[in-house]
Amino acid sequence: MGDDYITKPFKLGEVLSRLNALLRRFAQFNKSDMILESNGIRIDMSERICWKGETELPLTLVEYKLLCLFLKNPNRILPRELILDRLWDGNGSYVDDNTLSVYIRRLRRKIEDDPNVPTKLLTEIGFGYKWAV
Repeated sequence: MGDDYITKPFKLGEVLSRLNALLRRFAQFNKSDMILESNGIRIDMSERICWKGETELPLTLVEYKLLCLFLKNPNRILPRELILDRLWDGNGSYVDDNTLSVYIRRLRRKIEDDPNVPTKLLTEIGFGYKWAV
């Protein structure tokens, strides 16, 4: 999609000026969209780095994708089927039913202050999971 145009004849200085303005806008847009923050958890999606407070979290790829999915959908109950479809790009039928529960447990150990009493990543029994804000 274009958001600018130049009529002929044009000068090289004008083209360069418009390109520089476009690059500045893209850099600002890109940077702000690449940071997710909630409940003391911060994700820099451009670098694929996660922090809890000031501590960097060592996440696996699946844990990272799971955490991004929750931070992009705050206070929304995500059904298990939807999560499986998003994580494994399919219907999830080849993934064991317990697999998601294992990843949730591992993620909670890394992000929650007390994984046995979660306050951020909640289980909605019979429905799925929710990132509580």
